[in-house]
Amino acid sequence: MSATPAAAYPGPDLLGRGVVVGAGAPVPPGFDGVRRFVVDDEVAASPAALAAVLHHRWLRRQRFVLELATDNDALREPELTSAAPHTLPDDFAFHRERLHFLTWANSYDLRGSHPIWWHGELAQRRGDATAGTDADIILPDGRDAWVDGGPRGPLTGPVDAALVHRESVGLGRLTVQGEAAPRDALAADQLAAVTHRAGPARVIAPAGSGKTRVLTARLKHLLSDRGVERELVTALAYNTRAAQEMRDRTAGTGASIRTLHSLALWICNLDERRDVIGERDQRGLLDRLLTVARIPNQDPFQPYLEALTEVRLALRDPVEVEAVRGDVDGFAELFPRYRELLAERRLLDFDEQVYRALELLLTRPDLRRTAQRVGTHLLVDEFQDLTPAFLLLVRLVAGPSMQVFAVGDDDQTIYSYAGATPDYLVDFDRWFPGAEHHALEVNYRCPPAVVDAAVSLLGHNQRRVPKRIRAGLADDRPRATPVTGTSLVETSS
Repeated sequence: MSATPAAAYPGPDLLGRGVVVGAGAPVPPGFDGVRRFVVDDEVAASPAALAAVLHHRWLRRQRFVLELATDNDALREPELTSAAPHTLPDDFAFHRERLHFLTWANSYDLRGSHPIWWHGELAQRRGDATAGTDADIILPDGRDAWVDGGPRGPLTGPVDAALVHRESVGLGRLTVQGEAAPRDALAADQLAAVTHRAGPARVIAPAGSGKTRVLTARLKHLLSDRGVERELVTALAYNTRAAQEMRDRTAGTGASIRTLHSLALWICNLDERRDVIGERDQRGLLDRLLTVARIPNQDPFQPYLEALTEVRLALRDPVEVEAVRGDVDGFAELFPRYRELLAERRLLDFDEQVYRALELLLTRPDLRRTAQRVGTHLLVDEFQDLTPAFLLLVRLVAGPSMQVFAVGDDDQTIYSYAGATPDYLVDFDRWFPGAEHHALEVNYRCPPAVVDAAVSLLGHNQRRVPKRIRAGLADDRPRATPVTGTSLVETSS
């Protein structure tokens, strides 16, 4: 282990690096007046509040001093819960894992006799980098480079060396961050969303405003212009048709594009592979578990299928579902028996993919880490149609960094039967703190009279994001952005 070069510490102000010191340690040089936080046993037991504060400072690259007055090994111990997904609060998160991530993501270790920048150390161990003098490392081509630990994206100004992100180093690579502009033809509001700098983002995209164009352009921008590794980026579509359209528009990029159910099934398969059954086989299983009256022209199993969806996608308690519906006698007892029968036969139905994936993410930290790697940068389409189960899935996969790029329109929620609500988009900051907001304002699909009528009608919605929508003019049409900036250079080991 080598010391961080004295000339490099504490790094450029733009990087916003903090320091971790031992219990009772004095303020280190260069950090006078910087806000100090203490992580002791009490904070480690209830970490949500401090994690929220540190998350905002990490996103904004604000330096901090963190006094580590608790056992770091205990702080980084993986979390799990055996609580059923439908019993968890809406804002459930593994806050201790968030706190540990934010403690070390962009901080020097000053607990010893000299400062250590662990991401630079890892770049030397896993890559072909050598210790730097004026920056963290020297790349194989001789350039100085900083290993950035902040939210991945362009800085607000220049630094005096190349940038390699800790995410790349974690993969054993030395990918120099690219800065080229998107190559897609984009209007001004679309370009602002696509070039969102870093951290979570909400993009309000009314009908006809270019939602899919923005989502796919953002995906290509991350992969081709900024050089984010494909293993770390996943785009989520609501259905297979939308997913295929996104694949067609990003052909040749190697982008990972899935439906929410496809992501859930992949997570389930990390544990064990099961056959996926359709509704006909579901009815067969219910027929084994239920004794119901056969009434002509009535489907005795449909209410139970709907009740299963309410528990597993809307995350409602089976007892509550049975009581409220009134047409699924014995459902509270049926629910665990039905799931046990699926497990015995190594089967998954459509909704069980999601519910089982949640259980695995909550109880298996090893699988959660694997899922969080592919969800390091998560792009989510039709965010307004997420059910409670889908929202929890997205938040667990997005992990402690919460780098979610969400596109949707709160005026177009259509799946409320499964618990979907525009609240998830309206209150986006509650689920993904520190998010930046972008709005697409031009409807390119409809003439002015139709747009004006729609705006008047939608204005009656009580829960919505205030928005401006107008018909497109000739000057609004998307234009290609001139290609500028530094192209991607990769020096991987």
